[in-house]
Amino acid sequence: MLDVNSNANMISFENVHQNSIVGIVDVVNSTNVISKMTQEQACQYYSVFHNVLSYVIKNHGASVVKNIGDGILFYFPKLDSTAALSCSVELLNASKMINDIFKKQKIPQIQYRISLDYGPLMIAKYKTSSCKDIFGPTVNLCSKINRIASPNQIVVGSDMFEIIKKSKHFVFKQITQFHSAIKQHYPVYSVNSMT
Repeated sequence: MLDVNSNANMISFENVHQNSIVGIVDVVNSTNVISKMTQEQACQYYSVFHNVLSYVIKNHGASVVKNIGDGILFYFPKLDSTAALSCSVELLNASKMINDIFKKQKIPQIQYRISLDYGPLMIAKYKTSSCKDIFGPTVNLCSKINRIASPNQIVVGSDMFEIIKKSKHFVFKQITQFHSAIKQHYPVYSVNSMT
């Protein structure tokens, strides 16, 4: 019988429960785009995308949790809404540099969506890795609202909006209300930099 409290378990959760900002970057239409590439081009496509964006994310004090196929899951261990917004804008702006690289290599252009939300996280460690993972409703909501974003757009959930709404450097516009078992009538906002 499995002992869920055993040290032999593959995953264990830290005894820290915290609210954090979670972000997801997800490539638009990647399955279709990748299907038309050689394996070498696909490797280059993912390599450039993941390496450039991971650099930007880490440079703003966030931790890359994992690559999720054609996307990246990250979070900010310390609450810094200004860094999170700046990071998102820089991630969006990085698409120009990425697409310049792709153009030279005759690889199709990339578009992606960025979502941020704020709320409770559970942090886990795997026995087989030094990397941490994150779980909880905030991760789930961030993933779901990402699909609402248009290509090359940043969206935030209402909980994130509440901690950033007074920012003078960004413009927020409610674009829809998301409905799920987690949150009913949950407003989602687009984010645009004023600079």
